[in-house]
Amino acid sequence: MCEIRFSGSAFDFQWNGKALGVKDAWAYPVVEFDAIESDTTKLQLTISSLLPDDIKLAVDVVPGVFEIVFSGKSSGKPYDLEVEGYFMPQEEEKKLSITCRYQMNESCIELDTPYDFHFGEDCLSLIVGGPGEVEWNGQVWKKTDLVKDVLRKMGQRVAQRTEMMRVIFHADATLDVFVREVGEENFVQIATLQYDISSMIPNRMNWIFTQEQSRCVETELIGEPLPCSIFFTDFFNDGRDFLPMYFARGDNSGSLYLNIASPYRQRAVSRYIRSKGAEGLPEEEVEEMELFFQIIQEDGAWEDNTWLYLLRTEKR
Repeated sequence: MCEIRFSGSAFDFQWNGKALGVKDAWAYPVVEFDAIESDTTKLQLTISSLLPDDIKLAVDVVPGVFEIVFSGKSSGKPYDLEVEGYFMPQEEEKKLSITCRYQMNESCIELDTPYDFHFGEDCLSLIVGGPGEVEWNGQVWKKTDLVKDVLRKMGQRVAQRTEMMRVIFHADATLDVFVREVGEENFVQIATLQYDISSMIPNRMNWIFTQEQSRCVETELIGEPLPCSIFFTDFFNDGRDFLPMYFARGDNSGSLYLNIASPYRQRAVSRYIRSKGAEGLPEEEVEEMELFFQIIQEDGAWEDNTWLYLLRTEKR
């Protein structure tokens, strides 16, 4: 049973130097303390509504006259965490002050290392295809070949404007995104995002956007949403938008594969082929993209291991 619970505005919550739980914050966490029957000098601290996986940590406690001071550390995949603070359980309105230092470690991802994605005909790789054939443009195609053809054309289309994207992950759970447009010599930073890596689901990460950032991605890269299709989901119900991905590191430093998790991958494609992806294309290629989408959403396609295609960094 929960001993004491804090939510809303009943606490001062500092996360890597930023205040959470206040107006316009990027998260509104819930903090709980539970007794540990085997050790009365500790409490079980649980922080939820912050990351996809709840944070659980046994903290040392020192009771005072009016307050209880606590502190604790945790190290392991994929992050290191230190917490300290105090709470006043006897007040009419319980009060909590908590400071968290959350640092990603290199057990899962290389930090401060540029991951460079070079757009072009081979930047999107089909890893898992499917059986069957389909008729298009007067010819019979293997479904796998048609999907590869559309992925190749998508990469070429992006490369007409943007040559490369660079992503750099940092220990403070932020990542920087840069792009280099065609004909330019230098990268330009376009965003700094929050990110997290799941401790429960292998190779799963989330890129966390502000509403303004997600709106920019939708209008500039994907396209306006259809009435019945939503690309980003407000997972925490607090104004944040997140994009879940699976990732894999390659054999060499700076090598990375990214795959948007289902069903977000299908939703993104659905909007892209009906808006940004179709702009200026002849009718024949628009029809090919629509057929491509029909194929990748066939039976079982909403699972993460069917019709799997990855964005990969350039070969080194």
